[in-house]
Amino acid sequence: MTVLDLSTPFGPRRKEVPVPQLNGLARITLSVRDRDESVRFYRTVLGFRVLAKHDRKGTLRTECRHPASGLSLALIQHRDNFKGRFDRRHCGLDRLTLGVDDIGELEAWEERFARMDVEHSPVMHGEEGSTLLFYDPDGTELALFARAELDADDF
Repeated sequence: MTVLDLSTPFGPRRKEVPVPQLNGLARITLSVRDRDESVRFYRTVLGFRVLAKHDRKGTLRTECRHPASGLSLALIQHRDNFKGRFDRRHCGLDRLTLGVDDIGELEAWEERFARMDVEHSPVMHGEEGSTLLFYDPDGTELALFARAELDADDF
């Protein structure tokens, strides 16, 4: 594997290299303490559908897909998992934020979470948009985000 050393300055001898296109997020893979509990959460609360289960020597893995967005989610339980809850202070994932169309959708999710007893924050509004925080069974901080609507004056 080649590692780019970003500690050295990009000097005049470096040539510009075009950046190839990205077309979106292909898959999110999360390590979990209990695969079955996590599958139930993502299926029941967020509507993901199970596509396949793979139980191998060192891992239990379930592949899921969200029917509306097409987002793929893999949930992996490593057999030697230390069983600790998610801690965002460790390097890696801090928060996983998923997009929704508008504030109405965000409020519908907030109502759903309240009815399902899913731990969540109230909707928070900011300049860029509105956010609803919630947590999966491992304590991973998840969020739903609706971008602020632009006024005609903003164009």
